[in-house]
Amino acid sequence: MSRDSDPWPDEPDEENPEERWGDPEAELSNVPAVDVPNSEPDEETPIDGDLQRAFWATVVLVNVAVAGISIGAMLVYFRGNLIIGGGAVAVGAFALVRAYYFYRDFREGDEADETETDVAGTDESETDEA
Repeated sequence: MSRDSDPWPDEPDEENPEERWGDPEAELSNVPAVDVPNSEPDEETPIDGDLQRAFWATVVLVNVAVAGISIGAMLVYFRGNLIIGGGAVAVGAFALVRAYYFYRDFREGDEADETETDVAGTDESETDEA
């Protein structure tokens, strides 16, 4: 090959580094197939309305809390806007506290329901012995 026809005459002649890996497309046919089980449920599982309400209320309150605290802190720090930033932090903190109390009240109510079920399931003779 003449140096006049070479588009990169100063480039040294090297071997192709990708040749050491072979032909991956041809080797993929040797990979074993795996049966993937159906991940969709056969039927919908009914969810208690109180549980669903508590979940979504907590999700919304925590999202408001994260947004309010973070945006408010940035407004105070970067812009020096203490009134709007401080208000946003206060709203976020209030939403976070409200989410905590909402979750705690739900858990206490759920635990009270479980203890009532346990007490109702015991015999009267067991309670009289104590």
